[in-house]
Amino acid sequence: MIRSLVITIAALVVAGGRQPATPDVAAVTRTAYSGRTELFAEWRPFVVGQATRLTAHLTHTGDRFQAFDEGTVTLTLTIEDVKLTATADAPERAGVFRLNVTPTKDGTARMVIDIASAAGTEHFTIADVPIYADAAAAIAAQKPGEAGLISYAKERSWNEDFATAQVAARFQGPGRVLLVPATAVIHDGNDAYVFVQHTPERFEFRHVSVGRTFGNLVQVTNGLADVERVVVRGADKMPRK
Repeated sequence: MIRSLVITIAALVVAGGRQPATPDVAAVTRTAYSGRTELFAEWRPFVVGQATRLTAHLTHTGDRFQAFDEGTVTLTLTIEDVKLTATADAPERAGVFRLNVTPTKDGTARMVIDIASAAGTEHFTIADVPIYADAAAAIAAQKPGEAGLISYAKERSWNEDFATAQVAARFQGPGRVLLVPATAVIHDGNDAYVFVQHTPERFEFRHVSVGRTFGNLVQVTNGLADVERVVVRGADKMPRK
């Protein structure tokens, strides 16, 4: 009985002195476009001495977005006079290339991603990539995630009839008009909505005001900016929450 009591008290002491779990570090994402390719890069914050896997999702853009099914991707990470490289000779699965690096110095890095495939070569540069001295610094710099966004995985969009495009602006000054393809607009009674891309896997279902129609294009009079990107193909099949 006494032995059982001692064991119970010891267990309570250990549990009471247990340190709280370290907060999870959210992934960093960056997106870039060329005339024919979408690069969606995702990685845990770079920390000195820690092996980090960067995932490069590569998409052939156009009328319908499709995953790269072959190619070589090279990552070059430069921090002042230190240069690290990693190469993936083929996708792990369609559209997904994995690259592993271990930073040796903290500071602000420049990331270059070079792609060679049957479609040609691509060169993407991502500036101002932080490299942290330790995990605590990475956690301290972390910003709250955006709430209320709709998740839509790249793998799912590759399997669907799907595409996005930047909002187009016509004319300047008082006559300036913002246009999106009619396929981007979801009508619900008298209301109109579009899916605004925050990342290639996170979208906002946003209420907009629409005006005149110009062929297969619809004027958006309120709710969008021409720097934003919207779903223009497959919007009617996307989840709304």
